[in-house]
Formats: sequence, C-alpha cells, structure tokens
Amino acid sequence: MGEIAVGVSTAGPATDRAVRWAAERAAGQGHRLRLVHVVDSAIEATGDAELLLAAQSRARDCLASARTTAETQSPGLEVVTDLEQGNPAEVFERLTRGSDLLVVGSDWHGGKRPSRRGVNSLRIAASSSVPVAVIPDIDTAARRGVVVGVDGSEVSDRALVFAAAEAERIGEPLIAVHAWDIAVMVGGEYGYGVAMVGADALGSAAEEVLDDSLAATVAAHPGLEIERRVVAGDPVAALVDEAANASLLVVGSHGRGALARFLLGSVSHGVLAHLEGPTIVVR
Repeated sequence: MGEIAVGVSTAGPATDRAVRWAAERAAGQGHRLRLVHVVDSAIEATGDAELLLAAQSRARDCLASARTTAETQSPGLEVVTDLEQGNPAEVFERLTRGSDLLVVGSDWHGGKRPSRRGVNSLRIAASSSVPVAVIPDIDTAARRGVVVGVDGSEVSDRALVFAAAEAERIGEPLIAVHAWDIAVMVGGEYGYGVAMVGADALGSAAEEVLDDSLAATVAAHPGLEIERRVVAGDPVAALVDEAANASLLVVGSHGRGALARFLLGSVSHGVLAHLEGPTIVVR
C-alpha cells in the first residue's frame, strides 16, 4: 500500500486544508495517510520540562484534530499518527523516505511576510527526498488545470511525468510552461548580443525545447489535453501567473552542489515564496 504523509503543524486553516487535500488524494489512490507532528528540539533545549510537556500535549491535540478532519473528509481512509521530536526538516526527511508524497501546509503566499510555518515548509521541501506538496489556505475549487514548468532538463522531465499523471488522474488539462529570459540567454555571461541572436530565433528555439520535452508525454497520454505556453520573461513570474488560475502547480527542483539535498533551485524557491495554490516540488 502506498502512503501519503502530512506534516501537522499547530491548528490553523493552512494545516486543515493540507490535511483535507491529502486525505482526498490518499482515498482516491487507495493510499494510507500518515499524520506527523514534530515537537521542535529547540523546545527541549530550553530545559523547561513544563514547556516541553505543554508542547507535547498541544501536539497530541493537533494530531487528534487532524485525524478527525481526515476521517470526516474521507470516511474509511486508513489513518496513522506519529508524534516525533527533533529538527522538523530532518525528521520529515527520515520518516517519509518510503512515502509517495509529503504534504505540508503553509500560510506564506501572495508575497506576504512569511510566518514560521511558511519558512518551515520551504525547509522541509528543500530537504525531502520525495515529492513535496505545499498547500496554502487558498480555495481552488473554481480553478482547472495542472501547470508544470518545463526547461528540457532531467528534473524537469520528472516533474512533467508527475504532472501528466496527475492531470490525467483528475481529468484536467496539462498546462506546460517554458519561460525564457532574453537577458540571461543573450547576456554578457555568454558573450552574445541581441544583434547576434535575434529574439525571434530564440523564441522559435524555446518552442522547440517545449515540443521536444512534451513528445514522450503526448505518446504516453494520447487522450490528455495539453496546452503549451512559451513565455519570454522570468520563469518564476510566468509560473506564478499561470498557477493563479490552476488547481495545481508542479515544478522540479534544481538544488545543486554539496548541499543540494538541503537547497531548492531558484525557480522552485521563487514559486513557493509566492504561493498561488497547491504546489508540488519534484526532485
């Protein structure tokens, strides 16, 4: 049996929406739902036993409330709970290695100042080895479409596979977005100038990248409605704009270097910092 894990934070609208979103998905896929609350090790480090006991009591209440929410949302769903203690990002990375998806709620969206829950969602998404869904408290019932960022890379291909399967599962169109920034492509770093490489030629090349990337998806999902978007401009802005009208956004993470497993790429970090709806980060 597959499993979807949910990070349960203090009770609030973002956490409640994340639990409902995950419960509906788990029930639809025949997966188990695992609810996890992590008492931050910083509380234990204070040496205040009463503070720690109070935090553990609140954690049990949060888990009980989340279980009720999940079972009400999807009667008959198998739900298990875990109360853990430690660094949240490290605990979630360890506990969810065998999960199909990790879901966390975030009240950081629309470019507003982040709360601690919003920052934690970024840290958890950065350190996870499985896809992470970050769910804001935004009603997407009237929206339609699964947006995916496409740039021709291997991680982009993995995000595309995930997004196409999700679009087919929920019966919505796949909206593939490839954004290119002429300032980057013809900037001084590469020694090219606009006069040497025309914008029209770059636009045509971008369309070819998108078409080539989608070829395998078209073959694997012949009945799937696919909309193509080629945008001249910042990838984060392009994806955020499309996500504002979609039910889901999927992006690949390009974290690189020795600390890659603890970092997000600039695009995935950018869209999580401006959440317009449920967003899944695929490694």
